Amino acid sequence: MPIEMVSDGNTNGEIKRHPEFFFQDALIAIQIENTLFNVHKYQLVKSEVFSDMFNLPKVDGDESKEGFSPEHPIVMEGVTASDFEALLKVLYTSPTSGNQVIPGPIVIPAFRLANMWNFAELRAYLLPFAERGLSEADKIVFARQFDIKEWLAPAHTRLCQREDHLTTEEARKLGVDSVLFISRMREKYRNPPSDWPFTANNYYCDGCTGLNYVEKGYNFVCIGCGNFGNGYFRSNGPGAIAPQPGIKKKLVLEAE
Repeated sequence: MPIEMVSDGNTNGEIKRHPEFFFQDALIAIQIENTLFNVHKYQLVKSEVFSDMFNLPKVDGDESKEGFSPEHPIVMEGVTASDFEALLKVLYTSPTSGNQVIPGPIVIPAFRLANMWNFAELRAYLLPFAERGLSEADKIVFARQFDIKEWLAPAHTRLCQREDHLTTEEARKLGVDSVLFISRMREKYRNPPSDWPFTANNYYCDGCTGLNYVEKGYNFVCIGCGNFGNGYFRSNGPGAIAPQPGIKKKLVLEAE
């Protein structure tokens, strides 16, 4: 069905701009290092810092109109052109597009500037991408840099619990305090107690261990991890030489 163009000819009264769908495509020239950028103003005002800057009262007689032409760019110090490029790539990527993938190398620099200039929504949007893409050691470094305290304890815990020891590169990133802390926790919680009665590669009966083996095929779930296994051990209580009931060690960390 064709769309009919209808006009009642009524243009009297005040014309007002739609609060959401009247776009102002003004371009702002920004120089970072030796690179010029020309960026839509509506993207920059998503930042509290840029928004406040654009709302500053104009000085009488100031005709330079800084930022409104490549000849008079806003010069930004203390940031790199590559970081700003990463920020723009994310800003100009629609967050509503399906199955969106942000390349890993641009997430951290984009987040760094989003945090510095208070792009609040963009910062919150990028945080899950950073969390998924970082190793545990890098999460600790990232959390310290950007004051994300809720990341510290879980990342330290996973480093304590994993099988592999810290690599030289991880130790360098974490620093002496974290390395010593993780080493102490691994030694304390991962090594069997000195009174542990069982030795590796030996066999023990159910009377000594207090455990009965149940083959796979039964609809059981492990009480420890909640998963189905290839076989199960049913506890009958302390065996003849099994450790007596006591306080079970549990690794609990708090972010300082």
